[in-house]
Amino acid sequence: MNTTHPTPDITNRRLSRLFWLITIFGALALFFVMYFRVVVVEGHSMEPTYQHGQRLLMTSAYWLFGRIEKGDVVVIRTPEGNLLIKRVVALPGEEVPEAYWGPTTAQQGTRVPEGHIYVVGDNLERSEDSRTRGFFSLRWVEGKIVGGKGELP
Repeated sequence: MNTTHPTPDITNRRLSRLFWLITIFGALALFFVMYFRVVVVEGHSMEPTYQHGQRLLMTSAYWLFGRIEKGDVVVIRTPEGNLLIKRVVALPGEEVPEAYWGPTTAQQGTRVPEGHIYVVGDNLERSEDSRTRGFFSLRWVEGKIVGGKGELP
């Protein structure tokens, strides 16, 4: 009976490849778990762009997709612990466009202070946002919606 067995060298190379595949897969999975999260839209403030109940992919790895910019959709955790999904209309140091002024603009001014952003929902008639709550601290931003860049409402 003539059976051939792999040589130890071939077996070691296969094990080495398997080890590296598992290591790479594990690192990618860990990266995804650490820097990505699914969030669910609650309410109608981002319609028609996003619908109530829709699931969106959020990343806290800004460096991967670029800094927060005008038009980005961000997820904000309020001091009360609520998550808000809103579109950025003005960045630190910028003037808030007149179309987005609200009651807080008269009190706080129209220039966004350093370390803050001004955000609104795409459905301006049904959104609780910077027009009523004021500027949001960048420290409250949990992440950006992947593929959430778009036109201002």
